Amino acid sequence: MREIKEELERLNLLDKHKNYVNSQSDLQQYGWSDLELRSYQVIGLNWLLSRYYHHHGCILGDEMGLGKTCQTIACTLYLRKVESLQRPDIVICPRSVLENWRDEFKRFAPKLLVQVYTGDKIARQSLQENLTPRDSLSGYPFDVLITTYEICMKDSEFFSRIPWHLMIIDEAHRLKNQNALLRQTLTEWNTTQRILLTGTPVQNNLQELYSLLNFVAESIFLLSLKDKFVWKFSDTENKQATSDLHQLLQPFLLRRIKEQVLKDLPKKSEVILFHGLSTVQKKIYKAILTKDLSIFVSNSDLPGTSQRSLMNVLMELRKCVNHPYLFDGVEPEPFEVGEHLVESSQKLVLIDRLLNHLKATGHKVLMFSQMTRMLDILQDYLTYRGYTYERLDGSVRGDERYLAVKNFNHNEDTFVFLLSTKAGGQGLNLTSADTVIFVDSDFNPQNDLQAAARAHRIGQNRPVKIVRLIGSNTVEEIILRRAEVKLKLTERVVEEGQFAILPQKDSKLSLITDNKVKLQDIIKFGVDKLLQDSSGDAGANDVDLISLLGRSKNGQWAETATNGPCNGEDQLIVSLTIFYFFVSYLQPY
Repeated sequence: MREIKEELERLNLLDKHKNYVNSQSDLQQYGWSDLELRSYQVIGLNWLLSRYYHHHGCILGDEMGLGKTCQTIACTLYLRKVESLQRPDIVICPRSVLENWRDEFKRFAPKLLVQVYTGDKIARQSLQENLTPRDSLSGYPFDVLITTYEICMKDSEFFSRIPWHLMIIDEAHRLKNQNALLRQTLTEWNTTQRILLTGTPVQNNLQELYSLLNFVAESIFLLSLKDKFVWKFSDTENKQATSDLHQLLQPFLLRRIKEQVLKDLPKKSEVILFHGLSTVQKKIYKAILTKDLSIFVSNSDLPGTSQRSLMNVLMELRKCVNHPYLFDGVEPEPFEVGEHLVESSQKLVLIDRLLNHLKATGHKVLMFSQMTRMLDILQDYLTYRGYTYERLDGSVRGDERYLAVKNFNHNEDTFVFLLSTKAGGQGLNLTSADTVIFVDSDFNPQNDLQAAARAHRIGQNRPVKIVRLIGSNTVEEIILRRAEVKLKLTERVVEEGQFAILPQKDSKLSLITDNKVKLQDIIKFGVDKLLQDSSGDAGANDVDLISLLGRSKNGQWAETATNGPCNGEDQLIVSLTIFYFFVSYLQPY
């Protein structure tokens, strides 16, 4: 866009950035610990500093697990020691990683005064009194304040009175909605510069990208230019437009992926296991589909009510594929845990075989599910089998989250960590695990990538195996295939300097449907084959998991030819049906 490009040229923002820090020793003179920064992290630090001295905000969009936190802390330390700063910095993050930010500041920059701002209303009122300067000559008694999104909303009036230096927002894709109340609240604060951290800077939506750019550089990416920006760069086949967009984004968005910068990171491979349904699951699946046939009558665009009805049906089907006990009245009375808990769900039969194998071979496991009630069932199952575990979902309080992560990472005997994809998929470091099981998949594949990065990140010294469980001939299968297509397109957005962004509506529906694939077709996918299959509860008891998952030795997955590189090439797809299993290869996505 001519207007934006001219402004960038006028401000000399297209020039190559300057190096302010050349080595670890340069930082250590300001109080950096002896913890080593990798070369790409030093490059990231210099990029952040260059953006600061060009007087505009930026987006550090490195892939999950590459150390966005330590790069940002290094930037904060450098500026606080080199510049004469009166204003404090603020870090705003999810509650689940607040203690992690505190600990990382202590590890990397122990001389900075760091204040954690959380607690109940009375505790926060006491903090406000202690943190407010007594007079105009007194400075603030802290260098950096760390708090959460929720507390920002509750105590916005207090925060808005403080003249902030850097505003650092972790998991910043939460600000992609231009009209979100959190975003509107933060824009009202007095800040020198804003830095956004996100492992998923773009999720197929050009409007959302512009919203983030406007937040960090509102004088350049004017809201009045938003529609023109979207129109200009929506054509993904226009190579010149793609090149122009890349040039515009370079001063504001830095993105590196693991394959580019972490040559020594152990490889990640993914195995997809397809399973059947038990007799009771099939009965419920059929009952859900036949409950209201009227919603399947029209093939035209659906009105809002019918569309919501279909989405409800979709969610009910997903529950059925997970476990029939997610429906009231299905579990036999009296409610006692027993083998029926396992046998009633073919997914849990497969999980039972998997965990038995993984425990025997010395692996530690993360298990993700979209549904907290499914986590309840898995928790009952783990207790029944005598497996040790931790659990984290949206109901777990901040201090308990921190302790759960700490216990899992430091206790070798803790076998499984149960996590909801939403609450446990961001910001956590769980590198003590080398196996990730997705009990069910997210509509948005970026969320699953973030979840897998809890284990596959800096600090991991073992190969990581991702195991995804999919109900064959069910809605789970087509959702997976649609997500694969979306992921392949999304990866073109920022990696290797190629920007090709799809203007799509932000909704779960848009992630699995389009003009050619209607929601009715997704819900009806595989029904004929599924219901014609009369194999009952025949299960996966004789499956050779060594052949399917690959060999492991001394608790480490072997890096074989089938265990492809991190980028998913030669991804192994394993199909496990009720009758038989077979190994086949799909084209890399």
